[in-house]
Amino acid sequence: MHSAQHHRRAHAAHDHDLCLQIQVDLSAMLDGELDPAGVRRVTMHTDACPACRSFFEGIRQQAGLHRHLGSAERVGQSQPACRRSVEQGAPLRHQVAQSQRSLARILYELGRNYVLMGLSPDFSRVVAEEPMPVPDIAARGRNLLDAIVREGSSGVDWVAAKELFDGQLRTPEESLARGQRLLSECLALDAASDGARLYLGLVHYARGQRALARKQFQYVLSRSTDEVMRGFARANMANVCLDEGDCEGAITLLIQLVDSGVIDQEPRLTSSFLSLALAYGLNCDFDESLHWFGRLYVEAPQRRPWVAKELSRRSHFQHLVRTHPGGRELASELTRWFPQRQGEA
Repeated sequence: MHSAQHHRRAHAAHDHDLCLQIQVDLSAMLDGELDPAGVRRVTMHTDACPACRSFFEGIRQQAGLHRHLGSAERVGQSQPACRRSVEQGAPLRHQVAQSQRSLARILYELGRNYVLMGLSPDFSRVVAEEPMPVPDIAARGRNLLDAIVREGSSGVDWVAAKELFDGQLRTPEESLARGQRLLSECLALDAASDGARLYLGLVHYARGQRALARKQFQYVLSRSTDEVMRGFARANMANVCLDEGDCEGAITLLIQLVDSGVIDQEPRLTSSFLSLALAYGLNCDFDESLHWFGRLYVEAPQRRPWVAKELSRRSHFQHLVRTHPGGRELASELTRWFPQRQGEA
């Protein structure tokens, strides 16, 4: 039997998760990207929840301030009085824009760190970078917020952001939830943050929400001009395809990645060779699979222990290679190139 305290904790956790989703919906609603059912859900929840209502007011005031400044600038082109108003407001506009960009960057850095901490050691995908010290980033965020208040930019209410800069360590799921919220707020401030979208996609992917993950990766691929970001988007979308059994779709994305030449700029994307090798192998094209395992062995020797660990988790792939008549050469080379420790097979 569960104690009353247990039920209170469970209820609080449920409310917390709901608030996280509502605040993501709020940002989407301000961008005009929320469906009618979502708008009704947000309206009902913010009417009853002070924390989410305060969050909504903060981002609404921010959006309103930028709309006001933009409108004044357009009207000011034809009205001298408005032009003077715009000129007088230019320092504030610049200050708000600079603060917004700085805070968006900190939200991204901190959110990225929480996501990396939330991904368990068993998470079988390579993500971009090692975490930076979270308390240091959190301190920068708090200092920036304090500076904004001192400088008089209180028209922008950074309610939710300030609540997030506590620097505490959390369980993996709490870290993922915190990372999701920070990255969503980063995107509310800077919708062009490719990195935030990629890491937000990784949060969805880690939770098995493949459609949501694909949406974030596809957004980066369709809009970004940064070839490295596009490369990571392709690699992550290919992983989603592999999980869904779409080997052809994964191969198409990964060959595009290789042909783009971006791996020469970003060596971390050599992890895509493993995805290609797996995709071809699952399609029973063992010669191509052997080719990509060979490239991985030669071009990324530092990844050999990681590849061995990945292969130890893929019992279906190993069984296919070992039992299929055409997979014997591949099975032999894998044993030689990526020997697994006892007990990992």
